[in-house]
Amino acid sequence: GVAAAKKKFNLSNLDVRELVTSGTSFDRENRIEFLVKAKYDLVIGVGPTFNEAMTFMSEKYPESQFAIVASAGVESINVSCMNFRGEQSAFLAGVMASLNSKSKKIGYLGDTANSSNELALLNFAAGAKYAVPKVKVLARNSGNTSDTEVNYFSSQNADVIFSTWSRNGTIINAITNANSAKKSMKLIGIKPEQFYLSSKAANKVLIGYVNQRLDLAVLDLFAAALSGESITEIVDSKNGVFGKNYTVANGGVELRATSANQASISAVARAKAAILAKKIAVVK
Repeated sequence: GVAAAKKKFNLSNLDVRELVTSGTSFDRENRIEFLVKAKYDLVIGVGPTFNEAMTFMSEKYPESQFAIVASAGVESINVSCMNFRGEQSAFLAGVMASLNSKSKKIGYLGDTANSSNELALLNFAAGAKYAVPKVKVLARNSGNTSDTEVNYFSSQNADVIFSTWSRNGTIINAITNANSAKKSMKLIGIKPEQFYLSSKAANKVLIGYVNQRLDLAVLDLFAAALSGESITEIVDSKNGVFGKNYTVANGGVELRATSANQASISAVARAKAAILAKKIAVVK
C-alpha cells in the first residue's frame, strides 16, 4: 500500500520513511518517537500490536498525528484507527464454508485473546445456515498453537475451517497432517493478516480468504495527511475510537475464492448483494 501511495501522490523516500521494529513495545515506542521528532506529519503503525505504543506516544505528543491500520484499540483523538470490520465477511465465509463441505460439518477457529470471537462466530454460523440450514457449526479458540483445535475438528469430521486465528502457521501444518491421515480438510483464512497463507502448503488447503484492503486505508491516510486533515469518523462510539471502518459494503473487505466450488462462489455473490441491499442484516 505504501508503494502505491507514494506513486499516486508523487512522493519520494525523503517524504515517506519506513521503519521495521524488533517486535517489542519498547522498540515500537522508540521508532514512533524518532519519527515524531523528525517532524513527519503522520506516523502510521500496522496491526493491534501497536496499540500500547500508539496509546502512550499519542498522549506524550498530543499535537502530533498518528494512525494505526487494522486496529480499533486506541482511544486517542489524535490517532486514526483504520479498522476492518469482520461481521459481513464472516457471514460470507459461512456461506462459502457450508457449500464446500461434503460432511456438512464445518469449524470456526478463533483466538483466545480476540474479544470479537463471539461476534465473528455468530455471523459465520448465520451465513453457513443461510446457505445450508442443516449444516453443523463447531467452534474452538486457540492460544499460541492450533494443533489441538484442528485435531478436534478433524475428529468430528469437519472438513472446512474458517480461521480468524492468525498467530502462526501451525494451523497449516495441523491441517496437512490431518489430510495425510485420509482426511480432506480445507481452510478459509484472512489476508494479509495471516502471512503464512502465501506458502505452498497453505495453497493446497486454502479455498478462499477474507481480503482486508490495507492498501485503501494507507491511500486514505496519505490523502488526508497531504490535505492537512485527519480521519476522525466514529469507529467505536462506546469507547471513543475514531478513524474509519472498512467493510464489505464500502469495498474495504472482500471474500476472495481460490479453489472454492462455483456453486459457493455464486452463492457468496448473491449473499453479498443481499447484504448491500440490506436484505440480510448481520449481527454487530
